Amino acid sequence: MKPLFSDAIIIEYIKTGGAKRQKAISLIYKDDKLKNQVIQFVTANSGSRDEGIDIFHEGIIAFDENVRNNKYKGTGKLKGYLYSTCRFLWLNRLKRDKRMVYTSENTELDQVSFETPEHLSMQEEQKEIIRQLLGLLGDKCRKILELWKLSYSMEEIAQEVGLDNAGIARRQRYNCYQKLLQEIDKKPNLRNVLK
Repeated sequence: MKPLFSDAIIIEYIKTGGAKRQKAISLIYKDDKLKNQVIQFVTANSGSRDEGIDIFHEGIIAFDENVRNNKYKGTGKLKGYLYSTCRFLWLNRLKRDKRMVYTSENTELDQVSFETPEHLSMQEEQKEIIRQLLGLLGDKCRKILELWKLSYSMEEIAQEVGLDNAGIARRQRYNCYQKLLQEIDKKPNLRNVLK
C-alpha cells in the first residue's frame, strides 16, 4: 500500500463503498510485498504459488467483510491483520484437506483454528494481550516467539537473534514459551480471553 494512503484512509474508503471501496481494495491487491509474504508462507507449508495467491485474495475478501460489518477493530497494523488472516485461512484449508503435517515443532498455538470472520476479528483483542505479555519476557524472547509465529525456521531464528544453531534456538523457543505460559498463569482473568 502506498504511504499516501494510511490504514485509516483505506478503512474509511472501504466503509464508504462504491468507487472509493474499489480503490482501497485495489491498493491492497497491488501490495506485492504482502502478497509475496503470504505466498511464501503457503509454499513453505505444503502449498503452491497459485494456492498462495488464492489465499491472499480470500484474506482480502474476509478483511473487506470484517470492515464493512464493523468487526475490524483496527487495533494493529492493517498489513499484520491481513497477513494473520491469510495465515489462519491457509492453516484451516490444510486441516480441512487433511494436508497438515504435525511435527514436534508444532504446539497448540499452531493448531488454533479460526473458521469465520467473527473469529478472526476476535483475534485482535487476543493479539493485543499477547503483545503486552511478550513485552514482559524481554527482547530476545519476544523476538524468538514472534519469528516462530511467523513460521521462521529454527535456523532462521538462530541467525536473526545471534544464536549458534537451530538446536539452541529450539531450546530458547521452548524456554520462552514456558515463560509466556507462566505470565498467563499469573493473570487468571486472561485465560478466558486467550482461549
